[in-house]
Amino acid sequence: MKTKTMQLTKRLLALLAVLCFGLGQLPTVVAQDKKEVMTTFYPVYYLAQRIGGDAVEVSMLLEGNQSAHDYEVSAKDAARTQAADLFIYQNDEMEYFVSSLLTLIDTQAVQVLESTASIDLLAGEHHEEEHHEDEHHEDDEDHHHHEDDHHGHSHEYDPHTWLDPMIYAKQADNVKNALIELDPANQTVFEKNAAQLIEELTQLNDEFKTQLSALENRRMVVQHAAFGYLAHAYDLQQVAIAGISTTQEPSARELATMQDFIAKEQVNVVFVEPSLDSAIAKAVTSDSEVELRPLRTLEFVSTDEEAQGVDYFSIMRDNLVELTR
Repeated sequence: MKTKTMQLTKRLLALLAVLCFGLGQLPTVVAQDKKEVMTTFYPVYYLAQRIGGDAVEVSMLLEGNQSAHDYEVSAKDAARTQAADLFIYQNDEMEYFVSSLLTLIDTQAVQVLESTASIDLLAGEHHEEEHHEDEHHEDDEDHHHHEDDHHGHSHEYDPHTWLDPMIYAKQADNVKNALIELDPANQTVFEKNAAQLIEELTQLNDEFKTQLSALENRRMVVQHAAFGYLAHAYDLQQVAIAGISTTQEPSARELATMQDFIAKEQVNVVFVEPSLDSAIAKAVTSDSEVELRPLRTLEFVSTDEEAQGVDYFSIMRDNLVELTR
């Protein structure tokens, strides 16, 4: 029995040798290396992933619940970015660390894209004024272009553009153009993927418009002032407990003012980002019967969630459910 097994093994090995020799006579085919794209955090990562498809390799610097607002760049980040062919970030108002990162790499060797280039940004840090009014219009002096001067971490402009699907569609177009410049051979792939994504964003926008137009209460009280674009797009009023940065804490005076506002205006719902510490929202609502309801900024999407199929569209639709229930 043992001898038969050995003979069979030898025959199989001989057959494999013949096959390998035959294949060796065929012309060698070398797979084309994929371009590598490095992104900062989820909103730009998702754009690059959807538009690049299988034609590129997409990575992300920030993982888990790291905040892009106050992230500090490391030598490892610089090395990873330098190894990429294209680096994509949101804008200078979102990722302050990018200015430092770009001084550590050779930008002649790495193509760089600010995804909100040529897109007008809403004015930032006016959340105290938004307690009374959150009206922004294209022609208002409060609606600025992002290339004006910035003033440190004060968030002169609101960077959370992706919460308006149609502005996010403009970012998708910017990413598509950068990918075509990087890899012209895959232009058809990038154009097809971008067109599909923009079509889906347009449909999402229609859903938000239809469902939010029926709301009688146009005001949304939020923990984190990240929803200015959503409010602007769908004629809502954002009232924020804290500022635009996820790490910014309101002063005792601001908390007291918000408590008075909630009591006076009979607010019954405060929206909080589930990944953030809701202690601030709880402090404001501790003396009243206010429901804390989740509303996600999409700055964080975990690996486990991605594995379960959670993405930009599913989270945005979950947000719509919370806003309309």
